[in-house]
Amino acid sequence: MDQVYLKKKGKSNYRIIADLFFILFFLCANFYCYKLEQSSTQANNINDLNSKQIIPWGVEASNAPLYWSQGYTGENIKIAVMDTGVDPSHPDLKGNIQEGFNAINPNEPPLDDNGHGTLVTGIISALQNNFGITGIAPDAEIYPVKVLDKYGEGDVTKVIQGIDWCIEHDIKLINMSFAIKDDDVILRKYIQRAIDAGIIIVSSGSNTAGGIVGYPATYNGVISVTSVDKNNRIGTSSPRGKVDFSAPGVDIISTKPNGGYSIVSGTSFAAPHITGVIALMLDKNQDMTINEVIANLKLFSKHLGDPNIYGEGMVILN
Repeated sequence: MDQVYLKKKGKSNYRIIADLFFILFFLCANFYCYKLEQSSTQANNINDLNSKQIIPWGVEASNAPLYWSQGYTGENIKIAVMDTGVDPSHPDLKGNIQEGFNAINPNEPPLDDNGHGTLVTGIISALQNNFGITGIAPDAEIYPVKVLDKYGEGDVTKVIQGIDWCIEHDIKLINMSFAIKDDDVILRKYIQRAIDAGIIIVSSGSNTAGGIVGYPATYNGVISVTSVDKNNRIGTSSPRGKVDFSAPGVDIISTKPNGGYSIVSGTSFAAPHITGVIALMLDKNQDMTINEVIANLKLFSKHLGDPNIYGEGMVILN
């Protein structure tokens, strides 16, 4: 994280520095109070999650409950969460988590030693079980594909191994909540191979705060997602460029390892909202092609502004 340092330049500057410090303190205090007010309800929700279930704001905003009421919950839709692994023992996830694959250490199960993958998974498929949270597609089959280590880092070779595994195991939908800065010819080739096999790939646009979108989100055929807040304002970390759709990605409640919950923000947590939405669409019509899925996402999108910032807009099921 960037830090600001103040240098002592002489006695004549002391008063200026003191005044600046006071102004900075005042602004920070007010901002803190604002954020505290904005997040207090969510904090209370987290404290209550062991005794009751809530529908997170992002799930509501995507209009998933409409599809639930029609009997569509993502059942039998095979989703690979290509990430840091998943905690299969989390009480709000277990039952939906399948065997998966560990590209980092193929001799070990794809357990989450970072937390990121479990957060992503909860947004997609946290259970409807009278406590905790509900994911967008609570009956989807989740296949954790661990391609990132405990530091949230990995390499293209591991991602390629994960893609191969998904093709071999008839995965229908892959969520990739990660990004790299530069194009990689081999990664692009394997992404296309998965798309040609009928796999739908959803990728976060990366958290560059107005910088480039990154890869694999930039590749043709990959559905790239940026994040917006409750008021459909672009997330502060969101990129600019090849953006396909917007989704909730600010102050998102989701599952974390060891049975807990966290509030998180970023494009990583916007992408699984779109993944969950697609799972519901496929549950309703499993014969939909990739092009038909994208066409429907566009049909369901609410225009928000500049396509280089928001893409087609916020996807709302109807």
